[in-house]
Amino acid sequence: MAFLYGLLVLIWSAGFITGKLIVGQIDPNVFLSIRFFCAGLLFLTIVLVLRRPFPKWKELPKHILAGMLMNGFYLGFAYVAIAKGLPAGMMALIGALQPALVTILAFLLIKEKTSFRGIVGILVGMFGLLMVVSPALELNMSHGGITGLTLGLACAAILALSLGVTYQKMSISSSDIFSSMAIQNLAASVVSCGFMLFLGEHLFVMEWQSFALVAWGVVVLSGGGVFLMVWLLRKSRASQVSTLLLLAPPLAAIGSYFIFDETMTLIQLSGFVVTIGGVYLSRKA
Repeated sequence: MAFLYGLLVLIWSAGFITGKLIVGQIDPNVFLSIRFFCAGLLFLTIVLVLRRPFPKWKELPKHILAGMLMNGFYLGFAYVAIAKGLPAGMMALIGALQPALVTILAFLLIKEKTSFRGIVGILVGMFGLLMVVSPALELNMSHGGITGLTLGLACAAILALSLGVTYQKMSISSSDIFSSMAIQNLAASVVSCGFMLFLGEHLFVMEWQSFALVAWGVVVLSGGGVFLMVWLLRKSRASQVSTLLLLAPPLAAIGSYFIFDETMTLIQLSGFVVTIGGVYLSRKA
């Protein structure tokens, strides 16, 4: 189980790096639309080959809503906010609120309780992430992109993700995971396509790198990372899985240091250690 948790964090952090790799190659929502649609077809093929059961018709809207929230609206709102100038560091900081929000929603909606130690772990992890993104915030606090609109979009993104994560623990958790993922990804592709049209995105450079990035997104990010997250949500507390994802931005920062030759400060490295400590506290709760 510990291996699967580590794999989830590794794949989730790779998603941040992928977001940088597609710049100039594929527009964000073009990438997401193709990724979710192809991932939906991939899971649909698995369902048909293995003859897995589909949800009942009355349950179908719940799976559609879960996919739209956790994938489509979350990434769509986040990309729109960033496209309108919100610094990535600010987006990561707002994203740090997600574990606390999931803890509250899980308690209100599914009566899932978190211990005091778990809450302390979440707060420590959030502080550690603040240390990691602080250099980016210092460089961008005067950025014109920090407006009521962009902050609202970022908060809407995190709320959508938190609702989507909590929703995975509700009645749809008893359905076949492969058929559920097929429906969720196809629903998310519709939302991403809507954002693509709204923003007027169209860039897709016809080179092998673009197709490789799409294949990576479909097989690894959606077929591996999102699938693994949903599976773990069915086996563990929603708050624990969400707290783990606090490790993704710091790990992505380390990956960017080696891949993009970005700098890392001592406070960022210290923040990574603090985040690990917070996640450890939460996991032991």
